[in-house]
Amino acid sequence: MIHTILICLLSTLIWAESTVNVTVDRNRIIEGDSIILTITAKNVKSEPDVRLPNLQEFKIVSGPSQSSSTNVQFVNGKVTKSSTTTLSWTLVPIKTGKLTIPAMVIKAGKQSFTSSPVSITVLKREDLQTEFVSQFFIEAELDNKTPYRGEQVILTYTLYTKVDVTSFDDELPKFKGFWIEELFAPKNLQLRESQKNGNRFYAATIKKIALYPTKSGDIDIDPMTAVIGIREKQQRWNDFSLFGPPSKKYTISTNKLELKVQPLPERENGKVSAVVGNWNIRSGMSTTNVKQDEAVTFQVIINGTGNIQTVDISNISFPNELEIFEPEIHIKENPLRDKIGGEKKFEWVLIPRFAGDIYIPKVQLNYFDPKQGKWLTKSTARHRLNVAPNEKSAISSIGLSKEEVALVGKDIRFMDESQSKWRDRNSGLISGTALTLLLLSGMVFAFPHAHSLTRKRMKQTSGGRQVRRALKSAFLILDSKSDTPEEIYTHIYKSVVCFINHKMGLNQVEYSTGEIIDIFKSRNLSKVGESIEQIMIRGEMVRFAPISSQDAQNDLQEFKILLKETDDGWL
Repeated sequence: MIHTILICLLSTLIWAESTVNVTVDRNRIIEGDSIILTITAKNVKSEPDVRLPNLQEFKIVSGPSQSSSTNVQFVNGKVTKSSTTTLSWTLVPIKTGKLTIPAMVIKAGKQSFTSSPVSITVLKREDLQTEFVSQFFIEAELDNKTPYRGEQVILTYTLYTKVDVTSFDDELPKFKGFWIEELFAPKNLQLRESQKNGNRFYAATIKKIALYPTKSGDIDIDPMTAVIGIREKQQRWNDFSLFGPPSKKYTISTNKLELKVQPLPERENGKVSAVVGNWNIRSGMSTTNVKQDEAVTFQVIINGTGNIQTVDISNISFPNELEIFEPEIHIKENPLRDKIGGEKKFEWVLIPRFAGDIYIPKVQLNYFDPKQGKWLTKSTARHRLNVAPNEKSAISSIGLSKEEVALVGKDIRFMDESQSKWRDRNSGLISGTALTLLLLSGMVFAFPHAHSLTRKRMKQTSGGRQVRRALKSAFLILDSKSDTPEEIYTHIYKSVVCFINHKMGLNQVEYSTGEIIDIFKSRNLSKVGESIEQIMIRGEMVRFAPISSQDAQNDLQEFKILLKETDDGWL
């Protein structure tokens, strides 16, 4: 019985008429917006074969996406079957004006369908007079289109809308040729009433970005693209759902921007600096009255607007009477009324080695002020440090004059912590530093009584404490974490330098391998020095020949023993 009924139903099955349509979701758009091209094939007996024509006036962003559905209806004893297949592409016009999607031929099995051409009107962004294009758009604005290189430019993205925005997802361009800092990026759009082109909108600032051009000349900023969800109007009363009217997503783009970046003018009496903006500089000392060999803190603070990362004052020349430690640098950035600015603090620890008045020179900051269009120089005050004598001073106890130590200071070179290797010992004659040190040590040896007295007094003074700390300080470096042979040998070098400087009671000095060995010889430590020399030579060769981690560790343990022997035998 059921079999008979199915035969009857199939005998009355009617296929609906086959059709193929080509449509777009919008026929009028603004430049940068996208359209969706849809091909709908109904009741075709095989999957449609679609070959898009040459779309010279459009860019294919995505697609095709495909969906299919089948529907069977039983009405008045007749069974009607229908099927629908859709293919869709997202297109972005590459120019304005009246554009055309040409007619296309779609084949489905033995059937062939020819569509009609589709016309699209693409309006320029400044033509916002029609009701359609004035519903929503994004505008990109610059506060300055002719900045100097390094000058801050504010880029603002603003959404203008007359409809209900349900979602927003943006994609920023690459910003080639700029250093960028984000100023403002809200999590939720804050709408405000605004007038634009004589029309009333709700506006929301999407982003604010600080741009610093890194080169001069013409620089283009590509459009920002965004996918925006717009709540559609309800057409009938029964369109209501628990979630409200449906949303439709649109891809829109901002306008393209162009900058003409001016080069920084040449300075009359100096090199061109990278510091651009409006800056102030000041300095201060923790105290101006201090005893010899006591530490004092010197600060230089620079604040203002501009790229704080470019600010540098590393060319300060401190007096030779001071022992100088590497500065601590603190940076604090903060936006000031849509301007990036901040504060950069340099802090040095200074130790005066001589009594008397020591003058800290003025610190100059050279920068370009784009508002005035010229180079400016601002300086700190000159500081006087009043240093009282310290009877227990290590330098005074060995009988050296201020002028003699100043002479040594002229040849002192601060260690570069970034350099992991020491210099080649086969560089030739002994350097001026080593020669000076040898001469100074010879002065002590020339007078046995003075030498004996010096050693006795050194043991009783702060300098003596420094001498006794030499081995401990060196071992702290040697015990630092070392993961590679290169790091092990670097610590070996730094430790022996630290050891010698503590023993000599001198400022931080760097030495070649040859200079180190010469110093050991002057202290009657030739045999120990030869063993240390072999370890240091292997350290120099680690750059050119592989050394196992175990061999490096063996050298490290041997070096510790040798350094202990050096400490015991140091004269």
